[in-house]
Amino acid sequence: MPPHGLQVGALSLAATLACSGSVGDPLAPGVQVGQESLPAVGAAYYGAQGHGFLGGSAVLTCSSHGEFTGAVAPPTAPGATVTSDYFATFTGQLVLAPPLVSTSVTHPLSVQVHMAERITLAGTQGAVRTFDTELVTFELGGSAAPAAMVRESPARSSTGRTTITTLSGGQYRIESYYDVWLEISLDGGRSWHSADGAVRMTLGAP
Repeated sequence: MPPHGLQVGALSLAATLACSGSVGDPLAPGVQVGQESLPAVGAAYYGAQGHGFLGGSAVLTCSSHGEFTGAVAPPTAPGATVTSDYFATFTGQLVLAPPLVSTSVTHPLSVQVHMAERITLAGTQGAVRTFDTELVTFELGGSAAPAAMVRESPARSSTGRTTITTLSGGQYRIESYYDVWLEISLDGGRSWHSADGAVRMTLGAP
């Protein structure tokens, strides 16, 4: 049975990116935008696979993760790093199954998440700039849901890659993915459980 006081049905979360990506080119499909900023304004991250915990007895899935409230200009000097710290809207669901609960239950989610990503310019080739990226903050839970919390793993790096291609007419094509490691706590943060594996999240149109 879940820890005493677990109230996942009332989650109002503050968290980070966490979706899985598609098979094939990790930088597809990407988006075309008129603003050179990260995260890409007007875009969202998607995935088909959920974050599994405790042998699959808890699964967090993400239908979309976007509506970013902040963005930064990408670094321009080779090796330079900037950090983008922002909130986003996370929609998906949290599923709890035996042995955590006697009968499987699904909790729909549509919540604000707090995120931060570290962006380093790795190189430039013609009109294409490549950035090494790392998700460094994913905070889901807190005071609104003290017994159900999710965070980016402090023990594993959630790394990825982003490219920005300069197009004509003041347009840019941005492609991005992250392989995200999360942890879940069901006792208000006293103990944490690592995800069963990393999950790929890929940038696409909203």
